[in-house]
Amino acid sequence: MGTYFAIVFSQLDRDASVWARTPRDRMAATIAEYKYLAESVASQYGSLHRNFTADGHLFLFEDADAAVRFSLKLIETWRASGELIPLLTDLPHVPLRVGCHFGECTLMVEGEWWTGRGIALARQVAGAARPDTVYLTGSVLDLVDLPLYRFEEAESSALEGDHLPHRPLYRVAELHEAPAASSVTDGMTAGAWFLKAAALIGTSNENSQQESDCYQEALRLRPDYPQAHNNLAVVLKARGEEAAAAEHYREALRLRPDYPEAHYNHAVLLHARGSVASAAEHYCEALRLQADYVDAHYGYANLLRAGGDLAGAKEHYCQTLRLRPDYAEVHNNYAILLEDMAQPARAREHYREALRIRPDYAEALYNYAFLRDNEGDPEEAEKHYWEALRLRPDYPEAHNNLAILLQSKGDLNGAEVHYQEALGLRHDDPETHYNYALLLKAKGDQAGAEEHLHMAYELAPMEWVVALQERAGSPKAGPLLNTTGLTPRELQVLRLIAVGRSNREVGEELVISLSTVAHHVTNILNKTGAANRTEAAAYAAHHGLVFR
Repeated sequence: MGTYFAIVFSQLDRDASVWARTPRDRMAATIAEYKYLAESVASQYGSLHRNFTADGHLFLFEDADAAVRFSLKLIETWRASGELIPLLTDLPHVPLRVGCHFGECTLMVEGEWWTGRGIALARQVAGAARPDTVYLTGSVLDLVDLPLYRFEEAESSALEGDHLPHRPLYRVAELHEAPAASSVTDGMTAGAWFLKAAALIGTSNENSQQESDCYQEALRLRPDYPQAHNNLAVVLKARGEEAAAAEHYREALRLRPDYPEAHYNHAVLLHARGSVASAAEHYCEALRLQADYVDAHYGYANLLRAGGDLAGAKEHYCQTLRLRPDYAEVHNNYAILLEDMAQPARAREHYREALRIRPDYAEALYNYAFLRDNEGDPEEAEKHYWEALRLRPDYPEAHNNLAILLQSKGDLNGAEVHYQEALGLRHDDPETHYNYALLLKAKGDQAGAEEHLHMAYELAPMEWVVALQERAGSPKAGPLLNTTGLTPRELQVLRLIAVGRSNREVGEELVISLSTVAHHVTNILNKTGAANRTEAAAYAAHHGLVFR
């Protein structure tokens, strides 16, 4: 015997003329973006299962209101994506048709797919729907909170396999947001509280106390509500309440062990807190339950890279890009990995791809500039540093590196402007003080040079002071050669950890994830032979690897 669900089936309009006018690879990327977006929205509304096939996208919900609200949100978000996602901005809109039916489904293979008459009917309802509309059957109408919606009768259809000769269909014409978001809460069910909270996602109230309170009210009414535990944990983590978030992820997984989103979210939290082995287990379980889980592949790749498993990380980055080719952040992080693997030519390709997808991606511009600078192309590096700073004027690393580049080409006045900008943003950085001191000395400002050299001494760890003094006394004071095999990015991380920055602070300054920082720290310790961060800092000072 099967199980009854609210079934949603969505189909991109294959009859749209845009398909015939668009290159095959662009349409494949468009479908991948739709799939990623749809599954992200489905997870917010607590879907129990989803499956993507050539003829459409299946979602199962335990609650009919959740199914209808998800369907409306999906169409709204897909239409808006044409203006928000660079890949889609220059393509005509591809309409979406959505059908919803409440019926019986049977699980054929555990964790793989569901089948049944209910799914077949939902697929046909979607096929009957007009572009960018939601059609549903009376079986759904009987279960939803009717005052929240306005429905219009659509045509009756003879659906293959249906026990009714002609089934009436209804179009969801409008969602009355005011009652759904009002302060009138008497008699609201746990599901209604959950949907009230989910409606805040993507608004200015996302991750707010209001959203948290709604999930908590849902759990007061229904303590065994795994979707509410998961979504509440997401909010708590965003608000810095990591211990409470972990507790709710664990409860979600106790209630529903086959919950891929909860496994993924818990893995992200565990990894950020340093529980690498446990995080790996949850990433793997999320991928076992849902092999095409884009963000789980990406998160697991970051974890593997942080642990030094570069081959494993490469495999999962490639899987991520196979599933979602236009994922700019993955191209950027994969390029960093390729630099670590001494493959600069391939790293260049992926930085360029990240910038094709997101021309306003300041971190990718900075990373690409850093790579080109180290490859001996200062003109290309300078152009990309400038663009990174145009997009993010408060980027201290970009100011510092652009200043070094300008100083090296003799533009001392231009370099001075950017050293000053860098110090205004990060006044306690000994490296920038030291570099600025060298510039002032070159300009003949001995007093200014001594002032900033003194600041560098004051701010640097004690073991660095000797190295600073030795180099300051050298007639050729300047950057020394890196003989340890550290990549340019690893040198940046080493500089920051050596002045006492935490991994979180390093990530914030370089605009990279915690897992990326952890990976670089691991590489630094391995390459320098240091047992810990303190030894790495001493090694850097002794070998003059930091000040450049």
